[in-house]
Amino acid sequence: MLTIGMPLTLEPLNNRNNDEYRSKVVEMSDTFIYIDYPVNAVTDKTTFLVNGTRLKVTFTFDNRDTFTFETEVKGRVKGEIPMISLVFPEAEAVFKIQRRQYVRVEAAVDLAVKKNDQYYHFISVDLSAGGLSFILRQRAVFEKDEEMDLFLVLPMKSGENQYVKVRGKFIRTKDRHGAQIASVNFIDATAMQQQQIMRYTFERQLSMKQKDHVM
Repeated sequence: MLTIGMPLTLEPLNNRNNDEYRSKVVEMSDTFIYIDYPVNAVTDKTTFLVNGTRLKVTFTFDNRDTFTFETEVKGRVKGEIPMISLVFPEAEAVFKIQRRQYVRVEAAVDLAVKKNDQYYHFISVDLSAGGLSFILRQRAVFEKDEEMDLFLVLPMKSGENQYVKVRGKFIRTKDRHGAQIASVNFIDATAMQQQQIMRYTFERQLSMKQKDHVM
């Protein structure tokens, strides 16, 4: 299921600071996974993991299903590029993440929806790597299970914007405090698209926690 070059998301099991790292598979053996040095998802700085560190690893297979497993850092390896070795999990220790397990955060981001070669612009209400909700401000009518192209503008902590195009399926519309809220699930999202959205939701979570501490 794991392949060379596959992007990975790493989280320490003892994660008091809500740290999250990005890495990728460089080599594999029967007992170890070799990854490049992880980069902090927020600071983009290289992270040096201590031997014995327990990690939760998340990856997306075949650009569709997301899986997770726990592992341990076993050491550093010298190769064409510096690598870190992780214990290769048993097959029964790898679990599929259900869509509802994606972290959903409140987020007002710019959103364009392409429908019948026409673009409609909205603001999101919340967002996760599995889908989003947005406020219906225009007279756009969506049918249940209708598919559409979504274009998201994600403002990152670094000051740059991440532009994500993803396919979505309309689920339903519901009334919330007098506003019509549309719900859409992402379909056929690539690993890169999921990683971009997950990175944004992680930064958003961290920002909201920091504001709570200040208050």
